[in-house]
Amino acid sequence: MRKVERSVMNNSNRAHRHSCLGPKNLLPGASVLPSKQGVNRERAGLAFAITVAVLLGFSFLATPLTQAQNLGSPAFANPSEIRDRPAEKKLRGVIELTSGQYQIPNVGVEPIRQFRGWDPAFPKPNFSTTAIAPGPTLRAHIGDLIEISFLNMVDDSIFPYSFDTNSPPGYSGFGCDKVDESVTNPNPPPQLVSKPYYPGNDKFPNCFHGSSTANLHFHGTHTSPDGLGDNVLVQILPQVKQPDWSGTFNKIYDSGKIPQTWSEMPEDYKTKQLKMIGEYDVTAAEAAKKNGLRPPDSLLKADLQAIAAGQWPQYLMGAFPNFFLLPDYNTGDYGAGQAPGLHWYHAHKHGSTSLQSVNGMSGAFIIESTGAGGYDQVIRQFYGWGDNYGDHEKVIVTQEYDSTLNAERPGAPQTGGKEQMLVNGLLSPTITMQPGEVQLWRMLNATLGDTLTPLFQALQAKGFTIKQTAQDGVQFSPANYQSQPLIGGLILSSGNRSDFLVQAPPTAVGVVPFNRGEDPTPVFFVNVTGTPVTQPNGPFPTTWAEMPKYLLDLPKPGPNDITNPGSPVKFQQWPVNDPISGLPHFMINNKQFEETGPIVDQCMPLNGLQDWVLENYTQSAAHPFHIHVNPFQVIEVDTPTGPNTYTKIIPADNYIWWDVIAIPTAYIDNYGNITPGKVVIRQRYPDFIGTFVLHCHILPHEDRGMMQLVRIVPAQLYPNACQGNIPHHH
Repeated sequence: MRKVERSVMNNSNRAHRHSCLGPKNLLPGASVLPSKQGVNRERAGLAFAITVAVLLGFSFLATPLTQAQNLGSPAFANPSEIRDRPAEKKLRGVIELTSGQYQIPNVGVEPIRQFRGWDPAFPKPNFSTTAIAPGPTLRAHIGDLIEISFLNMVDDSIFPYSFDTNSPPGYSGFGCDKVDESVTNPNPPPQLVSKPYYPGNDKFPNCFHGSSTANLHFHGTHTSPDGLGDNVLVQILPQVKQPDWSGTFNKIYDSGKIPQTWSEMPEDYKTKQLKMIGEYDVTAAEAAKKNGLRPPDSLLKADLQAIAAGQWPQYLMGAFPNFFLLPDYNTGDYGAGQAPGLHWYHAHKHGSTSLQSVNGMSGAFIIESTGAGGYDQVIRQFYGWGDNYGDHEKVIVTQEYDSTLNAERPGAPQTGGKEQMLVNGLLSPTITMQPGEVQLWRMLNATLGDTLTPLFQALQAKGFTIKQTAQDGVQFSPANYQSQPLIGGLILSSGNRSDFLVQAPPTAVGVVPFNRGEDPTPVFFVNVTGTPVTQPNGPFPTTWAEMPKYLLDLPKPGPNDITNPGSPVKFQQWPVNDPISGLPHFMINNKQFEETGPIVDQCMPLNGLQDWVLENYTQSAAHPFHIHVNPFQVIEVDTPTGPNTYTKIIPADNYIWWDVIAIPTAYIDNYGNITPGKVVIRQRYPDFIGTFVLHCHILPHEDRGMMQLVRIVPAQLYPNACQGNIPHHH
């Protein structure tokens, strides 16, 4: 069983480690969390900036600013890219999910899965069969059609036996991956000798399962959550040898019309898919029998039921054509638009997001603005960078790699289990800058659940000057760009992104390392060397890009706005320490995802405007709240400092947009009384109806139940259309 480590930062920056699965003192190397009383003493009285609501997690800590050595450090390189075709206003690409034995730097050769991608207008590249990397960066513009053929070509025979099932949720561990306690503990306690350590008390679907099944979540996109859009409820099963779907998919893309229902899909795709899912049912039953398990429930039956109800089938084989538009607000056709900035994509199969994250199955998605005065145009015009950023832009995709979640079943090959932080698949790369040079750094936290804290005070002490320009893919307002509310306090939770303009000091200072907490291996280096350069117009733009109208401050909901009956959204963990398995349940509003069967937990009317309260009842983590389809504005952060007392941060205006915000940890007194951490968010639901999810972006928490099903319905059908025809668990 893999042990995911995070640290709890306190005043002295000491690190207390614990498992992301929950407290597990039986695991080798595990240590005990600090006591409630000790944590509360250390946290009491701290004043946090708005993002210091996320004070749990790993941090980037700059080592003492002396001349550092970076012997053996590879040169920093941006990930490969798939660029849009401007004349066609589309981005067409192939994302292939493959598998094999890959070399993880500083770890060794491990069996993992990887994204590989290319533009089909060109021959498929000769990808390395040993070197790891994030998926290719997708680079598009507002108004583009996105056409991504997703091919799941994983050879699941090289991984431990794991399968997909449609069995009812919440009843048993059937369908969950398993591992004996003896796999991780050579001397298991007597109460665990006769039962597996994992899944312990976990019940399907809130357990690790179906690890070779995948899909694509386009995190940060404002688009349809159904059909061929940002649909995380669809499950694409692995298929090494699959039909060539390029002709069929190209016909869909070339039509320019996005199919809105399953009936509008090409007949050959529909017929072949249902046939293959039926064949999968047969082979899955045979494999289950071979492994001593009952046959999993029929996926074909579930698909046929969904189609009969007018829905999209959830279970497909091998290939899926993602096809959606990045809406342009300026056309007048949308109530909001796609925000330009740094977004990303990653696999989002419930039960497998953790494993898929530590296999590096994610990539950056850069969406650029169009027209004079846009975010990208203002930056490039000021520096004279032309129509492209070129070497002036650094895309920093921070991931952690491991494979030991592959060893969930008895008898599976055991690997080293050493988690390694990498940047763009590289171990401690070096970013090179000339003295006085300015670069745009786009930083993505694509880790499993770590919190990354760039301490820009350290860079500033060395002579660097920094301006943050965007958060979670949304540009700062001119006021926030000028006041820089986050510099010195920025914390990136898993899923967060930030853009920065970084100017090197005017003279060469050599190599500056950045380390992760107590880890002696730097995450990356910055080397300032060479001939000084002078910025002719000054270091940073003095006139900033105006906010598009749809990104202005949302008004306070009025008496005619429908309030959310599902607020507050309470993030909970129970029990605090299970004496048998050591694995707590992760819940939202007193239950795990679909614990009581399929139900829409949060339902909102189209074009509705709502304030939600998010609450954290745990001390173990500052749970990062993430909701799909629409970003939100943070209007208040309340950090507990004692029983029912808080440090409050309430901006007057110029609210910052987020799509992930970590909720401060709770204060728990010696009698178990809880004062929860709180965040108040404001959001509107324009343009798209459909069903999607919200969840904790510490991904093992999501996989193990900290998620809710969300639906937006036409206003005239609210609330009657909130329930009914609910997709199965995913």
